[in-house]
Amino acid sequence: MADGIQGSLGEYKDGIQVLKTGRLHEEYREEIDYLDTDKNLLDRLLKGMGKETVGRMEHKWLTQERKKDFVAFTSIDGAWGAGPANAGTFTVDTADVFLFAEGDIFKLIDFSDTRAFYVTAVDLGTGVVTAQTVDLQTADLSTFAGTQNLFLIGNSFESGTGKGTIKTEQPTEVSNFVQIVQTPMGITTTAKNLNYRGQNEWDKIRYERGIDHMFSKEKLFFFGEKKYDQTGRMDGTYEQWFMGGLTEFISTHVVDVAGALTQAEFKNWLIDCTQYSDMSTIFTGEIIYEALTQWAETKLELVRSEQTLGMAVANYQTPYGKNVALMPHRELLKEDLAGVAFCVDLKDLKYITVSGLDDHLEVDIEQPDLKQKIDEWRTWLSMRVLQEKRHGYMKGVTSISNS
Repeated sequence: MADGIQGSLGEYKDGIQVLKTGRLHEEYREEIDYLDTDKNLLDRLLKGMGKETVGRMEHKWLTQERKKDFVAFTSIDGAWGAGPANAGTFTVDTADVFLFAEGDIFKLIDFSDTRAFYVTAVDLGTGVVTAQTVDLQTADLSTFAGTQNLFLIGNSFESGTGKGTIKTEQPTEVSNFVQIVQTPMGITTTAKNLNYRGQNEWDKIRYERGIDHMFSKEKLFFFGEKKYDQTGRMDGTYEQWFMGGLTEFISTHVVDVAGALTQAEFKNWLIDCTQYSDMSTIFTGEIIYEALTQWAETKLELVRSEQTLGMAVANYQTPYGKNVALMPHRELLKEDLAGVAFCVDLKDLKYITVSGLDDHLEVDIEQPDLKQKIDEWRTWLSMRVLQEKRHGYMKGVTSISNS
């Protein structure tokens, strides 16, 4: 038998022959196993924000705080320690001097929590406040070296006298720009019609670019920088806008640890961040979240029936009783950002987009004479941080301290 085969089938070796491997179909699982493409994991901040639309590329809002109760002074002058020793001056910053008027009463807590001072005159131009003791007794402040502020507690008027002095805090204007975010995708006509393994190649590309587009928005919400160019940096013809993110607007509660994070540092930062917040969430980098877990493992007492080794911390309670949700953002706050954390009041943030220009897909934007298929995800994107003091930003954590 010229073409016959006897015995076991195998490659031609030692008198044995097998079927050629080219005659066998390869065994493939017809799905692609993606890594780090889950939208639920990437869009952590976006999912907790409210959404508003605007009609301009720059949107503005106003913030205002209640008038100060404590005002810093830069110097104490006058005859506090000589003569009648019951009158002299304090000098405050000219930005704060409007808080003082004739008839006001304040205390200097470091000096005395019972003695009060009565304002007799105010120089709005220089910030000099002239005062005397309410009891008209000696108050020797000539060598006073305290660090307390002037504590405003009210005023006193004579019976039958006129009106007081109006004091009004003016709102502060804040603004942000709408940034045009675009993520293109393309495929040649040939490749679009080839028989690829897994899902349809064009569907695969569109899915991947959609994930990239969504995560770009998330990163801009955290780290965007505000800027406007009247002449853009591409064609040099049109305007171009850059939106500011949390790092742009948070300025008060910013802590640069620049080393090992201690429990006291984290606690104090969180107390400040949550003073005025309603629904705070901490988005943590890997190092900081591991620090919280390590501290919990060394401090919490477990019941004897516990069979799980290790611990996951989901909430942190401040000494003032505020519960703050903890959310490790391991898809974003990792590697060079592993030592970063944001304390965010989600009720205070707004996702902003131009009306009708939220996430959408522009299709068939390729040149007509090209054998290509090009679409593009586009979003007119911005955010609004209503009161930056309801948020916090920690950075520079390189290690964990158990102290």
